[in-house]
Amino acid sequence: MDQALADIGIISAYRFAGDGSATKLDVTNLDAELADPRGWLWLHFNLANRRCHDWLARSVALSDVARETLLDADEHIRLDIFNEEIAGVLPDLHQEFMQEGDDLLRVHFEISAKLMVTARRKPLRAIELTRRAIDGGRKFPTPVSLFDAIVDQFADVIGRYSAGLGDELDIVENHVLHDEIDDERLRLGRVRLQAIRTRRQLSQIRALFHRMETREDVESETLLSAMRKLAQKFDALDYEFSAIYERARLLQDEIAGRMTAITNRRLFTLSVLTACMLPSTLVTGFFGMNTKDMPFQTGDGGTFYALLLVIAAGALTWWLLRRTKAL
Repeated sequence: MDQALADIGIISAYRFAGDGSATKLDVTNLDAELADPRGWLWLHFNLANRRCHDWLARSVALSDVARETLLDADEHIRLDIFNEEIAGVLPDLHQEFMQEGDDLLRVHFEISAKLMVTARRKPLRAIELTRRAIDGGRKFPTPVSLFDAIVDQFADVIGRYSAGLGDELDIVENHVLHDEIDDERLRLGRVRLQAIRTRRQLSQIRALFHRMETREDVESETLLSAMRKLAQKFDALDYEFSAIYERARLLQDEIAGRMTAITNRRLFTLSVLTACMLPSTLVTGFFGMNTKDMPFQTGDGGTFYALLLVIAAGALTWWLLRRTKAL
Protein backbone atom coordinates (compact mmCIF):
# COMPACT_ATOMS: atom_id res chain seq x y z
CA MET A 1 0.00 0.00 0.00
CA ASP A 2 1.23 3.53 -0.80
CA GLN A 3 2.67 5.20 2.32
CA ALA A 4 0.55 8.34 1.81
CA LEU A 5 -2.59 6.20 1.82
CA ALA A 6 -1.52 4.30 4.91
CA ASP A 7 -0.73 7.49 6.84
CA ILE A 8 -4.38 8.55 6.91
CA GLY A 9 -5.90 5.08 6.94
CA ILE A 10 -7.13 4.97 3.33
CA ILE A 11 -6.99 1.56 1.67
CA SER A 12 -7.79 2.83 -1.83
CA ALA A 13 -8.89 6.08 -3.47
CA TYR A 14 -10.15 6.65 -7.03
CA ARG A 15 -11.41 9.53 -9.13
CA PHE A 16 -14.00 8.60 -11.77
CA ALA A 17 -14.42 10.67 -14.92
CA GLY A 18 -17.73 11.39 -16.64
CA ASP A 19 -17.42 8.24 -18.77
CA GLY A 20 -16.85 6.12 -15.63
CA SER A 21 -13.13 5.48 -16.15
CA ALA A 22 -11.08 5.56 -12.94
CA THR A 23 -7.65 6.81 -11.91
CA LYS A 24 -5.95 6.28 -8.57
CA LEU A 25 -5.61 9.36 -6.39
CA ASP A 26 -2.56 10.90 -4.86
CA VAL A 27 -3.95 11.67 -1.42
CA THR A 28 -1.07 13.68 -0.02
CA ASN A 29 -3.56 16.56 -0.12
CA LEU A 30 -6.93 14.86 0.09
CA ASP A 31 -8.83 18.06 0.87
CA ALA A 32 -7.68 19.55 -2.43
CA GLU A 33 -8.79 16.41 -4.29
CA LEU A 34 -12.22 16.71 -2.70
CA ALA A 35 -12.49 20.33 -3.80
CA ASP A 36 -11.77 19.39 -7.42
CA PRO A 37 -15.14 19.44 -9.28
CA ARG A 38 -14.11 16.93 -11.95
CA GLY A 39 -15.98 13.61 -11.80
CA TRP A 40 -16.58 11.91 -8.47
CA LEU A 41 -14.49 10.11 -5.84
CA TRP A 42 -14.49 6.76 -4.06
CA LEU A 43 -12.57 6.64 -0.78
CA HIS A 44 -12.20 3.34 1.06
CA PHE A 45 -11.01 3.52 4.69
CA ASN A 46 -9.62 1.12 7.26
CA LEU A 47 -11.49 1.74 10.52
CA ALA A 48 -8.84 -0.20 12.42
CA ASN A 49 -6.52 2.76 11.76
CA ARG A 50 -7.26 5.55 14.24
CA ARG A 51 -5.99 8.21 11.82
CA CYS A 52 -8.92 7.63 9.50
CA HIS A 53 -11.26 8.35 12.42
CA ASP A 54 -9.56 11.71 12.82
CA TRP A 55 -9.96 12.54 9.15
CA LEU A 56 -13.59 11.42 8.97
CA ALA A 57 -14.41 13.40 12.11
CA ARG A 58 -13.05 16.67 10.74
CA SER A 59 -13.75 16.37 7.00
CA VAL A 60 -16.04 19.13 5.67
CA ALA A 61 -16.89 16.94 2.66
CA LEU A 62 -19.05 14.69 4.85
CA SER A 63 -22.42 15.49 6.34
CA ASP A 64 -23.21 14.80 9.98
CA VAL A 65 -25.31 11.80 8.91
CA ALA A 66 -22.47 10.32 6.87
CA ARG A 67 -19.92 10.91 9.60
CA GLU A 68 -22.16 9.30 12.20
CA THR A 69 -22.80 6.24 10.02
CA LEU A 70 -19.15 5.74 9.08
CA LEU A 71 -17.86 6.07 12.64
CA ASP A 72 -20.74 4.39 14.44
CA ALA A 73 -19.78 1.28 16.41
CA ASP A 74 -23.29 -0.13 15.85
CA GLU A 75 -22.99 -3.05 13.41
CA HIS A 76 -26.71 -3.57 12.76
CA ILE A 77 -27.63 -3.78 9.06
CA ARG A 78 -29.36 -0.62 7.89
CA LEU A 79 -29.91 1.55 4.82
CA ASP A 80 -31.14 5.15 5.03
CA ILE A 81 -31.79 7.86 2.45
CA PHE A 82 -31.59 11.50 3.51
CA ASN A 83 -32.54 13.79 0.62
CA GLU A 84 -29.96 12.81 -2.04
CA GLU A 85 -27.60 11.08 0.37
CA ILE A 86 -27.51 7.33 1.08
CA ALA A 87 -25.86 5.92 4.18
CA GLY A 88 -25.91 2.58 5.92
CA VAL A 89 -24.22 -0.63 7.03
CA LEU A 90 -24.27 -3.84 4.99
CA PRO A 91 -22.62 -7.28 5.41
CA ASP A 92 -19.78 -8.77 3.40
CA LEU A 93 -17.76 -11.97 3.68
CA HIS A 94 -14.33 -11.81 5.26
CA GLN A 95 -11.43 -11.84 2.81
CA GLU A 96 -8.80 -14.20 4.22
CA PHE A 97 -5.64 -13.74 2.16
CA MET A 98 -6.78 -14.85 -1.33
CA GLN A 99 -9.77 -16.90 -0.19
CA GLU A 100 -13.25 -16.21 1.11
CA GLY A 101 -13.78 -16.67 4.82
CA ASP A 102 -16.93 -17.84 6.58
CA ASP A 103 -17.43 -14.77 8.77
CA LEU A 104 -19.91 -12.08 7.79
CA LEU A 105 -18.44 -8.69 8.61
CA ARG A 106 -19.69 -5.12 7.99
CA VAL A 107 -18.98 -2.33 5.54
CA HIS A 108 -20.09 1.21 6.46
CA PHE A 109 -20.83 3.49 3.53
CA GLU A 110 -22.02 6.94 2.47
CA ILE A 111 -23.04 7.99 -1.03
CA SER A 112 -23.65 11.50 -2.31
CA ALA A 113 -23.67 13.06 -5.77
CA LYS A 114 -19.87 13.46 -5.99
CA LEU A 115 -18.54 11.15 -3.33
CA MET A 116 -18.72 7.59 -2.10
CA VAL A 117 -16.99 6.65 1.16
CA THR A 118 -16.75 3.09 2.44
CA ALA A 119 -15.08 1.88 5.63
CA ARG A 120 -14.38 -1.51 7.21
CA ARG A 121 -12.38 -3.02 10.07
CA LYS A 122 -11.23 -6.22 8.33
CA PRO A 123 -10.68 -7.09 4.65
CA LEU A 124 -13.92 -7.74 2.75
CA ARG A 125 -14.41 -9.95 -0.29
CA ALA A 126 -16.95 -7.97 -2.37
CA ILE A 127 -15.03 -4.71 -1.88
CA GLU A 128 -11.80 -6.40 -2.96
CA LEU A 129 -13.40 -7.91 -6.08
CA THR A 130 -14.88 -4.53 -7.03
CA ARG A 131 -11.51 -2.82 -6.59
CA ARG A 132 -9.91 -5.44 -8.86
CA ALA A 133 -12.62 -4.83 -11.45
CA ILE A 134 -11.83 -1.09 -11.37
CA ASP A 135 -8.11 -1.79 -11.80
CA GLY A 136 -9.07 -4.06 -14.69
CA GLY A 137 -10.79 -1.19 -16.49
CA ARG A 138 -14.44 -1.49 -15.46
CA LYS A 139 -16.25 1.84 -15.58
CA PHE A 140 -18.65 3.35 -13.05
CA PRO A 141 -20.20 6.65 -14.17
CA THR A 142 -21.99 7.34 -10.86
CA PRO A 143 -21.57 6.45 -7.17
CA VAL A 144 -24.88 4.57 -7.31
CA SER A 145 -23.53 2.32 -10.08
CA LEU A 146 -20.50 1.50 -7.91
CA PHE A 147 -22.74 0.79 -4.91
CA ASP A 148 -24.86 -1.46 -7.11
CA ALA A 149 -21.71 -3.31 -8.24
CA ILE A 150 -20.44 -3.81 -4.66
CA VAL A 151 -23.76 -5.22 -3.46
CA ASP A 152 -24.02 -7.32 -6.62
CA GLN A 153 -20.53 -8.70 -5.95
CA PHE A 154 -21.63 -9.55 -2.41
CA ALA A 155 -24.64 -11.38 -3.82
CA ASP A 156 -22.35 -13.35 -6.16
CA VAL A 157 -19.98 -14.17 -3.28
CA ILE A 158 -22.91 -15.37 -1.16
CA GLY A 159 -24.13 -17.39 -4.14
CA ARG A 160 -20.77 -19.19 -4.31
CA TYR A 161 -20.86 -19.64 -0.54
CA SER A 162 -24.31 -21.23 -0.92
CA ALA A 163 -22.94 -23.60 -3.57
CA GLY A 164 -20.14 -24.58 -1.18
CA LEU A 165 -22.64 -25.40 1.56
CA GLY A 166 -24.64 -27.42 -0.96
CA ASP A 167 -21.51 -29.44 -1.80
CA GLU A 168 -20.99 -30.10 1.92
CA LEU A 169 -24.54 -31.42 2.14
CA ASP A 170 -23.92 -33.69 -0.87
CA ILE A 171 -20.96 -35.25 0.93
CA VAL A 172 -22.96 -35.69 4.13
CA GLU A 173 -25.88 -37.23 2.24
CA ASN A 174 -23.62 -39.77 0.49
CA HIS A 175 -22.10 -40.80 3.81
CA VAL A 176 -25.50 -41.06 5.47
CA LEU A 177 -26.87 -43.27 2.69
CA HIS A 178 -23.86 -45.56 3.15
CA ASP A 179 -24.42 -45.61 6.94
CA GLU A 180 -21.13 -43.77 7.52
CA ILE A 181 -22.49 -41.29 10.03
CA ASP A 182 -19.79 -41.17 12.70
CA ASP A 183 -18.65 -37.56 12.10
CA GLU A 184 -21.46 -36.33 9.89
CA ARG A 185 -23.60 -34.90 12.70
CA LEU A 186 -20.87 -32.41 13.57
CA ARG A 187 -20.36 -31.40 9.91
CA LEU A 188 -24.10 -31.10 9.37
CA GLY A 189 -24.44 -28.96 12.48
CA ARG A 190 -21.85 -26.52 11.11
CA VAL A 191 -23.68 -26.30 7.78
CA ARG A 192 -27.01 -25.60 9.52
CA LEU A 193 -25.42 -22.94 11.70
CA GLN A 194 -23.79 -21.19 8.74
CA ALA A 195 -26.97 -21.41 6.66
CA ILE A 196 -29.30 -19.98 9.30
CA ARG A 197 -26.82 -17.27 10.27
CA THR A 198 -26.43 -16.15 6.65
CA ARG A 199 -30.15 -16.42 5.97
CA ARG A 200 -30.99 -14.10 8.87
CA GLN A 201 -28.81 -11.39 7.39
CA LEU A 202 -30.08 -11.95 3.86
CA SER A 203 -33.64 -11.53 5.15
CA GLN A 204 -32.69 -8.19 6.66
CA ILE A 205 -31.11 -7.02 3.37
CA ARG A 206 -34.19 -8.12 1.39
CA ALA A 207 -36.43 -6.19 3.74
CA LEU A 208 -34.26 -3.06 3.39
CA PHE A 209 -34.29 -3.12 -0.41
CA HIS A 210 -38.01 -3.84 -0.62
CA ARG A 211 -38.72 -0.92 1.72
CA MET A 212 -36.62 1.33 -0.50
CA GLU A 213 -38.78 0.34 -3.48
CA THR A 214 -41.92 1.67 -1.80
CA ARG A 215 -40.51 4.91 -0.38
CA GLU A 216 -42.12 7.94 -1.99
CA ASP A 217 -39.27 10.33 -1.13
CA VAL A 218 -36.81 8.47 -3.38
CA GLU A 219 -36.86 10.33 -6.68
CA SER A 220 -33.84 8.72 -8.37
CA GLU A 221 -35.13 6.17 -10.87
CA THR A 222 -31.58 4.82 -11.24
CA LEU A 223 -31.43 4.08 -7.52
CA LEU A 224 -34.91 2.53 -7.49
CA SER A 225 -34.03 0.36 -10.49
CA ALA A 226 -30.86 -0.83 -8.76
CA MET A 227 -32.81 -1.57 -5.57
CA ARG A 228 -35.38 -3.62 -7.49
CA LYS A 229 -32.71 -5.73 -9.22
CA LEU A 230 -30.81 -6.31 -5.99
CA ALA A 231 -34.00 -7.16 -4.12
CA GLN A 232 -34.84 -9.81 -6.73
CA LYS A 233 -31.33 -11.25 -6.50
CA PHE A 234 -31.48 -11.44 -2.71
CA ASP A 235 -34.95 -13.00 -2.93
CA ALA A 236 -33.38 -15.82 -4.94
CA LEU A 237 -30.46 -16.14 -2.50
CA ASP A 238 -32.82 -16.25 0.46
CA TYR A 239 -34.73 -19.06 -1.26
CA GLU A 240 -31.46 -20.96 -1.83
CA PHE A 241 -30.42 -20.70 1.80
CA SER A 242 -33.92 -21.67 2.91
CA ALA A 243 -33.62 -24.79 0.75
CA ILE A 244 -30.16 -25.55 2.18
CA TYR A 245 -31.42 -25.15 5.74
CA GLU A 246 -34.45 -27.35 5.08
CA ARG A 247 -32.30 -29.98 3.39
CA ALA A 248 -29.86 -29.94 6.32
CA ARG A 249 -32.76 -30.32 8.75
CA LEU A 250 -34.12 -33.31 6.83
CA LEU A 251 -30.66 -34.89 6.74
CA GLN A 252 -30.36 -34.37 10.48
CA ASP A 253 -33.71 -36.13 10.94
CA GLU A 254 -32.43 -38.94 8.68
CA ILE A 255 -29.28 -39.29 10.76
CA ALA A 256 -31.32 -39.30 13.97
CA GLY A 257 -33.59 -42.00 12.51
CA ARG A 258 -30.65 -44.14 11.42
CA MET A 259 -28.95 -43.73 14.79
CA THR A 260 -32.18 -44.80 16.48
CA ALA A 261 -32.43 -47.83 14.18
CA ILE A 262 -28.82 -48.81 14.94
CA THR A 263 -29.45 -48.44 18.68
CA ASN A 264 -32.64 -50.52 18.43
CA ARG A 265 -30.81 -53.28 16.55
CA ARG A 266 -28.13 -53.42 19.20
CA LEU A 267 -30.69 -53.46 21.99
CA PHE A 268 -32.60 -56.21 20.18
CA THR A 269 -29.47 -58.34 19.84
CA LEU A 270 -28.67 -57.78 23.51
CA SER A 271 -32.22 -58.71 24.50
CA VAL A 272 -32.13 -61.95 22.46
CA LEU A 273 -28.79 -62.95 23.98
CA THR A 274 -30.10 -62.20 27.46
CA ALA A 275 -33.25 -64.26 26.84
CA CYS A 276 -31.27 -67.20 25.49
CA MET A 277 -28.82 -67.13 28.40
CA LEU A 278 -31.48 -66.87 31.08
CA PRO A 279 -32.56 -70.58 31.03
CA SER A 280 -28.91 -71.61 30.91
CA THR A 281 -28.27 -69.48 33.97
CA LEU A 282 -31.22 -71.15 35.67
CA VAL A 283 -29.79 -74.61 34.91
CA THR A 284 -26.32 -73.75 36.15
CA GLY A 285 -27.83 -72.21 39.26
CA PHE A 286 -29.84 -75.35 39.89
CA PHE A 287 -26.76 -77.56 39.71
CA GLY A 288 -24.89 -75.27 42.02
CA MET A 289 -27.34 -75.55 44.96
CA ASN A 290 -25.24 -78.23 46.76
CA THR A 291 -28.29 -80.20 47.88
CA LYS A 292 -28.73 -83.98 48.17
CA ASP A 293 -29.83 -86.20 45.28
CA MET A 294 -28.36 -83.80 42.64
CA PRO A 295 -28.56 -85.43 39.14
CA PHE A 296 -25.40 -86.73 37.44
CA GLN A 297 -23.35 -86.80 40.64
CA THR A 298 -22.68 -90.52 40.82
CA GLY A 299 -22.33 -91.57 37.18
CA ASP A 300 -19.67 -90.83 34.56
CA GLY A 301 -20.10 -87.90 32.14
CA GLY A 302 -22.24 -85.78 34.47
CA THR A 303 -20.60 -82.55 33.37
CA PHE A 304 -21.20 -83.43 29.71
CA TYR A 305 -24.89 -84.17 30.37
CA ALA A 306 -25.26 -80.90 32.30
CA LEU A 307 -23.69 -79.01 29.36
CA LEU A 308 -26.14 -80.61 26.96
CA LEU A 309 -28.99 -79.58 29.25
CA VAL A 310 -27.74 -75.97 29.24
CA ILE A 311 -27.54 -75.95 25.41
CA ALA A 312 -30.98 -77.56 25.13
CA ALA A 313 -32.47 -74.93 27.45
CA GLY A 314 -31.02 -72.12 25.32
CA ALA A 315 -32.20 -73.77 22.09
CA LEU A 316 -35.69 -74.28 23.51
CA THR A 317 -35.86 -70.61 24.44
CA TRP A 318 -34.75 -69.60 20.94
CA TRP A 319 -37.39 -71.90 19.40
CA LEU A 320 -40.13 -70.47 21.60
CA LEU A 321 -39.15 -66.89 20.70
CA ARG A 322 -39.29 -67.80 17.01
CA ARG A 323 -42.57 -69.68 17.40
CA THR A 324 -44.23 -66.72 19.15
CA LYS A 325 -42.73 -64.34 16.48
CA ALA A 326 -40.83 -62.43 19.14
CA LEU A 327 -37.84 -62.56 16.72
